[in-house]
Amino acid sequence: MTMDPLPRQFRLLTDWYLSVLEGIALADGCRTLSAHNNSLEWLAGHLVVTRCRNITRLGGPAEELSFLDAYVDPTLPPPGFRPFDKNRAYPNLAECAEAWERISQTFWAALQAADVPILRTVLPLSGPTGGNTVEDLLISAALHESFHIGQMSIVRKALGYPAMYWFARPDNA
Repeated sequence: MTMDPLPRQFRLLTDWYLSVLEGIALADGCRTLSAHNNSLEWLAGHLVVTRCRNITRLGGPAEELSFLDAYVDPTLPPPGFRPFDKNRAYPNLAECAEAWERISQTFWAALQAADVPILRTVLPLSGPTGGNTVEDLLISAALHESFHIGQMSIVRKALGYPAMYWFARPDNA
C-alpha cells in the first residue's frame, strides 16, 4: 500500500476542521443538540489531542497541550479518552483552531518524513479498519477525523450557521 493519498486527505481534513469552526460564536461552542451529543468544544479538542498523539506515533516531537487532561485519563487503557462531560470546561473553539493550525504543520512534516520502519511500528491498540501498525492507525485516523468533523458540521447547521465548505476554503485552495 502507498501512503500517498493520506497527506492529501489530512490536508483537506485540516481545512474542513477550520471551516466547520469558522464564525461560530463563543457561546455556541459549549452547546449540544441533546443530552446524548458532544459539544463542538469537546469534538474540536478531541481531534487536536488525537492529531498530537499521531505526531508522536510518527516519531515527531510531543506537543504540550494545556488542556490534555480534559480529554485523556492516563489510568484508562489506550487510547484513554475521557467521554464528554457537560460539567467540565473545555478549551474554546478559537483555542482549538489555533492549536489545530500549529500542530497540523508538525503533523504534516512528521507524516512526510515517516519511513517504512516507522509506518510498520506495532502499537498497543488497533483502529476500526483493523491492524495495529502506525500505518493502520493513520488510515483509521483519517476516517476518525472525517467522522467527527461530520458531527461538527451537523451541530453547526443545527445551530443556524451556514454549511462548511466541502472543498478547501478559497483562501486555502
